[in-house]
Amino acid sequence: MGGTASFSRPHTDADLIQELKAVYGSPEQQAALDELARLLEERPEDPQALARFQELMRPLTDASDAGDAEEDQGEVALLEDDPRLVFERFAAISPRPHDEGGIAGFGDGLSRLWEGAKNALRQATYWQMKKRAGIVGQEGLAPVVRRLHESQPELRIHLVGHSFGARLVSYALAGLSETGTASPIKSVVLLQGAFSHFAFADSLPHDPNRAGGLAGHEAKVDGPLVVTHSTHDSAVGRFYPLASIAAGQDAAAAEDRFYRWGAMGYGGAQAVGATEAFFGVVGTDYPFAPGTIVNLDGNEVITEGRPPSGAHSDIFRPEIAWATLAAAGVTAVRER
Repeated sequence: MGGTASFSRPHTDADLIQELKAVYGSPEQQAALDELARLLEERPEDPQALARFQELMRPLTDASDAGDAEEDQGEVALLEDDPRLVFERFAAISPRPHDEGGIAGFGDGLSRLWEGAKNALRQATYWQMKKRAGIVGQEGLAPVVRRLHESQPELRIHLVGHSFGARLVSYALAGLSETGTASPIKSVVLLQGAFSHFAFADSLPHDPNRAGGLAGHEAKVDGPLVVTHSTHDSAVGRFYPLASIAAGQDAAAAEDRFYRWGAMGYGGAQAVGATEAFFGVVGTDYPFAPGTIVNLDGNEVITEGRPPSGAHSDIFRPEIAWATLAAAGVTAVRER
């Protein structure tokens, strides 16, 4: 399953709105996007216009969609907090094309707040795409897997997903009831996953009374669950946590905040007792076994890509193909 998160930035405000109009098709959503486009074009020096911009983001979100608990709190903050404070948070992670200085006041700082508003819009719609990946996995892919298993019980099924696609195939596990050797899923490979690295944790390090959104579902894999990660992936390494941090206030130190909001594709699955391994050449024998989560360090393999996404999509490598086959147990070489 593929699914590259939209981490690249459209060239203009109009480009952004046009991309969103291709996704949000209801009359209410289209009307909201038209008004959002007008506000971004005019950028009026009026605090009420910023409040209106925040209000117009609501039709593009759906609070009924299940998301990560941390993420849901951030989305509430984005839509409910004072718009000036929200947009200041997002302005702080916006590029400064003209070095406009601070954002403390309106006037010159107002243009920075409008940049923050645009980034907040990106984040709200980004969350929706991420939530939809989970819903499609649980309510779309999982029933397909069940039907395949019912019709062909001996069929071995292997799930592979990239970016949002990694979230999609992970949430398919939540839609299955089979566990252990009864499960038709014989391996799962998550390539540069764009979702929380605590998703499978039974207890969150910063909140021990809470678990990750997929805690326990890794038991539904009769084989290894493999997570690739690379510090060269700036899409999930920088922009994913920065946007999540900006959505809500957090008094923790910056290093702690990045760990709290980190993504699978940057440092691997966390707080799950994962086995750590490095990518090797084709033919490498990996420590893959049923019931294991293996973080594959791709810092020497997943390396190439231009800003802003970095190496997020640098997954077409023989080393990655071999590791995926090894996880599936399909490594026999046929003689010609």
